[in-house]
Amino acid sequence: MTQYQTLLAEDRGPVRLLTLNQPAIFNPLDEVSGPELVAALEEADRDTAVRALVLTGAGKAFSAGGNVRLMGEQLAKGQATKPFFAQIAGVLNRSILALRQLKKPVVCALNGVAAGGGLGWCLACDLVVAARSARLDPGYIRIALSPDGGATALITRLIGHKRATEFFLLGQALETETALAWGLINRVVDDGVVLEEALKLAGLLAQGPRHALAATKALLGRAALGDLAGLVEDERSMLLELADEPDFVEGIKAFFERRKPDFS
Repeated sequence: MTQYQTLLAEDRGPVRLLTLNQPAIFNPLDEVSGPELVAALEEADRDTAVRALVLTGAGKAFSAGGNVRLMGEQLAKGQATKPFFAQIAGVLNRSILALRQLKKPVVCALNGVAAGGGLGWCLACDLVVAARSARLDPGYIRIALSPDGGATALITRLIGHKRATEFFLLGQALETETALAWGLINRVVDDGVVLEEALKLAGLLAQGPRHALAATKALLGRAALGDLAGLVEDERSMLLELADEPDFVEGIKAFFERRKPDFS
């Protein structure tokens, strides 16, 4: 099995556990972690001994999404942010499509906050077992960006247009009990047992008929999401436009200065 810089891969019988492993910076999406996740998923798909996967995060967060620190550094240097977003959004899209196109079921063990692109990673999994203290945080609007990672498609199809509009436009995090009631996640468990419960669920899936599971996953994805590749590219194009706006600069400055942004 390949060794990765930003994630850990280990087998628990027929279940492969993938752990996003940059806990000090909340397991962000970056130019290394995104491609490594794609590579790890593709490796698991090729391995006939792997029948199901669990995706989780190390430390307090599942994933905080795009690396805001890198965005801030680029702005501080006076560099254009559009090339940065062109690369990162493309990497995120490939990882979301890899999760959805994987022939094996993937269970997310949502151990902490999932924000931004991390929200896409979570919801692109087939099933989500969430710790009681975890949160789903859109975050985008607070730094004057639009959603990415397939989030507009995944969330709107799951909870409906009005709830999705409130979620994204107000940018307020959802607690897991609300996310469960709305159908964004499958189960809520105590914090200390989220990984254990996700592994149990993946173990049950691993005992099922692999070809029928793969076909069912593909059909459900097609019915719910349609042209996901086209949708994530639309998100990427909008993100690149917004990255040139002054509001984005203000949003990032406010984030680091720990104040409310002024978009007036």
